[in-house]
Amino acid sequence: MRRAILAGHHVRAIVRPGGGVAGFPAGTEVIAADLRSRESVVDAVRRMEVVVHAASVPYPEWPRVVPLLADNAFAAAAATGATLVFPGNVYVYGRPRSRFVTEDHPQEPHTVKGRVRLAVERRLLQAHQDGRVDLVLPRYPDVYGPGGMHDDVRPVFEGALTGRPCRWPLDADALHEFILNDDAAEAMLKLLGTPAAHGRAVHVPGPGPIVSRDFIRLVYRAAGSGEPTVRVFGRGMYRLVGLFSPMARAAYEMAYLMERSIGRSQEAGLPRRPTRTVCRGPWSGSAATGQQLNTAASS
Repeated sequence: MRRAILAGHHVRAIVRPGGGVAGFPAGTEVIAADLRSRESVVDAVRRMEVVVHAASVPYPEWPRVVPLLADNAFAAAAATGATLVFPGNVYVYGRPRSRFVTEDHPQEPHTVKGRVRLAVERRLLQAHQDGRVDLVLPRYPDVYGPGGMHDDVRPVFEGALTGRPCRWPLDADALHEFILNDDAAEAMLKLLGTPAAHGRAVHVPGPGPIVSRDFIRLVYRAAGSGEPTVRVFGRGMYRLVGLFSPMARAAYEMAYLMERSIGRSQEAGLPRRPTRTVCRGPWSGSAATGQQLNTAASS
């Protein structure tokens, strides 16, 4: 949202009833809508030129709710003639067949969430081909930054800001890829202005693969917390917690993403280096401030 507002766009945030306006950038129009109601969503996006479907639900609800929310976002975009942006990930590919995963990698998801995501993407891509909606489909690595981040990444920022140990799933010494949410937003804006990128999946790279432990070190260093203590939890802990937590049970099938390095191709025309990241280094563009880190962990 920040990047869109800075670029001069009017931004309307659609929140669930009771969601409130806290945490949104100044200048954001915030309205509430029932995202599970097609009529409510259609009404909420009237007169908008772009609809970014970024609503999420807990993993256990994916099979039932994700298709419903996507269908409602599609109906709303189609009704108002807006471009639909459906940010994605690499769930649709399943286990990687190669060191780098390009857009033409076979789509063979072996997980429930991968199959749900693939089915939704295929419906939206077909709608684009049929002329029923204009679709932009970026695929990102793990996103971090102010305003929200993945549950696997959040403990790193919380630990860095408090000087405490952080946890990390499965393998802290595997290569991984991350992208700052502002950089992800800038790439999305560029894709919106690139007609050739519409109607197909486009990989948006982060600044480059990095060993997860080194990423954690950069976060702690930027926060002034020194060398981090990283507590790695394995599949056994996943299974144990899953006995009591439906969320952990649902997340367990995605553990393969944290055990094996998965790189994404660079799409022609997209910048390889981000505008900002956690701190200066050979893989980054510039330093983040302590305030940015604090906002990232507390948002």
